[in-house]
Amino acid sequence: MSAPSPASTTAVTPASLPGEELLRQVAASIDAMLWSWDPASGRISYTNPAFEIFWGLSAEKLAGDPWQWLEQVDPTDRDRVRQLQQAAVKRSEEYRVRRPNGDVARLSQRALPIHSPSGQLLRVIHLATNITWQLDTSKQLRVEIGRRTDSEAKYRAVVENVSEGILVTAGGRILYANPKALKLTALDEETAKSRPFIEFIHPDDRERVLGNHRKRLRGESVENHYQFRVQHSQSITRWLEISAVMFEWEGTAATLNFLTDVTLKRQAEEDMLKALAHERELSELKSRFVAVTSHEFRTPLAAILSSVELLDAYGASFPADERRELLGQIKTAVARMNNMVEQVLLTSRLELGKFKFEAAPLVVPDWLVQVMAELERGNPQAARVSLTCDGLDAPRTADQQLLRHMVINLLGNALKYSDPDTPVRFAVSGIGEQMQLRISDQGIGIPEADLPRLFGSFHRGTNVGNISGTGIGLHIVKECVDLHKGQIEVSSLPGQGTTFTVRLPAPLA
Repeated sequence: MSAPSPASTTAVTPASLPGEELLRQVAASIDAMLWSWDPASGRISYTNPAFEIFWGLSAEKLAGDPWQWLEQVDPTDRDRVRQLQQAAVKRSEEYRVRRPNGDVARLSQRALPIHSPSGQLLRVIHLATNITWQLDTSKQLRVEIGRRTDSEAKYRAVVENVSEGILVTAGGRILYANPKALKLTALDEETAKSRPFIEFIHPDDRERVLGNHRKRLRGESVENHYQFRVQHSQSITRWLEISAVMFEWEGTAATLNFLTDVTLKRQAEEDMLKALAHERELSELKSRFVAVTSHEFRTPLAAILSSVELLDAYGASFPADERRELLGQIKTAVARMNNMVEQVLLTSRLELGKFKFEAAPLVVPDWLVQVMAELERGNPQAARVSLTCDGLDAPRTADQQLLRHMVINLLGNALKYSDPDTPVRFAVSGIGEQMQLRISDQGIGIPEADLPRLFGSFHRGTNVGNISGTGIGLHIVKECVDLHKGQIEVSSLPGQGTTFTVRLPAPLA
């Protein structure tokens, strides 16, 4: 049976893909520097506004020399940064920069490699933030906290008015939190100091935070910039980025922690990665579409061409019945091509949201007679379908257009993928406020490996052989079932047949 694409049940069409435009909108909205490295060309293909402001360079200016920006990187750090630029695995580095105006800065840069399904490195996305302020403030606070004399007022003025959260922790407790840190963690000062700080961390991140904290206290190597979650409420979770240094607080080994809210930045990263995955999915979808349609259109076109050539060469001498047979073959081939085009257009309309659920009173038995008559006109095998209808004498509320697409496609598949001498059973029944459709055949069945991708687009079952089809029929069925707020189930054994069961809300009209 038509069996499909990615693990999700929603396919992507060219019209619905956000693609590069979405990436640029996301990248332009964040404060971090972002750029894209293309391994194939060895060039930077995109730079966001934050990158261009900091470095004074853009992707266009870097076209001639993609490494030009490295001239501002400290010579002792350049080799590490060059390796990071081409990283095939996710990693991060910190390095020093001397800007054109003479200012010295320190950056924290992360590389996010994007691979194809086959493992090929497609591009490397880089995100960099300026952490100079954190390092300078850390040094200043160490001096100020160590003195604890006339600088006390100055120290408090600094830490209580900065835009970053500052925490001092020791012995598993929060000893000090500036106003920004309290806001970021959604705590008041009394609560923050009365309970172990690990209680305020999201349960899934506690092990990582506590492990890093203990390593730092023991003087071991530890990741200095990482992210974790705090739960503000049942519905609000914030992502914070932490960097920390060791120092002495009132004679005790303590940790000075800097907190930055990176919720929006992280969401932008996730949106960017989703858009890249979306873009890759579209490329795969296009490939499947070209492969399927070129094959499926070639067969009817060949039939049309051969029939026309015969009529052109020998038409005048052919008996009337042979001419009618050739013309019938042409009409059949044209109808087949027209049906494939209609299915592709229907899929596009579904993806663009042009189909709406429009319920109306429906006399189901009368409607089934019309649908079966339509099926018989278009499918010579329709006589194999045995129809039963139970519990649906009274009108029901349903969308007959969506129902029609479900029934026509499911019955068409059942007839296509089963032998001409086997029955296809179609049972329709009313159960309470629901209507159930069950279509069973004794055909080739669906391999278990194809079931997870059964309702995608332009992907066919691995056992269909030379049986024609575009691989979008079941995708149309699933979309119509979803619009009707119903459920669809499938049970199948290869070589023994398949049963589809659809349950739809259909209250009495």
